[in-house]
Amino acid sequence: MKTIIFFIISAFTSSVLYAQDSIAVLETKTKIIAFTPLKKDIKEVDGIAIGMGDAFDDHKGGVRKINGINLEPNPVGVLIWMLFDPSKSTNAMPHLVVNGLTISGAGYGRGTSHNGITISLYNYGHTMKGLSIGGLSTDIDKGSGILISGLGVSSGELNGISVSAFNDANQLKGVQIGIYNKAHDARGMQVGLFNKSRKMKGLQIGFWNKNGKRSLPFINF
Repeated sequence: MKTIIFFIISAFTSSVLYAQDSIAVLETKTKIIAFTPLKKDIKEVDGIAIGMGDAFDDHKGGVRKINGINLEPNPVGVLIWMLFDPSKSTNAMPHLVVNGLTISGAGYGRGTSHNGITISLYNYGHTMKGLSIGGLSTDIDKGSGILISGLGVSSGELNGISVSAFNDANQLKGVQIGIYNKAHDARGMQVGLFNKSRKMKGLQIGFWNKNGKRSLPFINF
């Protein structure tokens, strides 16, 4: 009899503990309001995320998502921009995906992919789809949409429009507008004072234009 009672109590206790664990997982998996950098047990935010952003994330929480509004009033944005070299970033895949609107006093590293609208001091993200406005510079792996930056826009692959003083893309399908435009493999248009492309299928308009076939002033193709 004691054995039966013991098994009943054990089974009941296990059920209660399992239910509590399940509830805890449901509570911590998705948040409506969260502070950044996100805690390790938060996998998704459907609402508003606010804080210092991704700059101080240890990147050990797996891939997380922010769906909605991401606000980052980071006071050390200029310092990070001055010290950070995007070419030395080693993140092959993003650990944070932001879908929606982001306003940041700093910016993003290679571990971030953004879909929507982003307004920041700089953008060194992995992938950008939508509208990106960077006060100083933008350096991303892949971009689709409109990229606007004060000093420069650099992209491994760009499908869309790039507007900045200096534009650089390895593969371009779209338009570059700036003082100096450079692309390795371009399909589209370059508009600026100086335009350069190794392979060009499209039009170059500027003071001096150079591609793999010829160099001409004003208009080249």
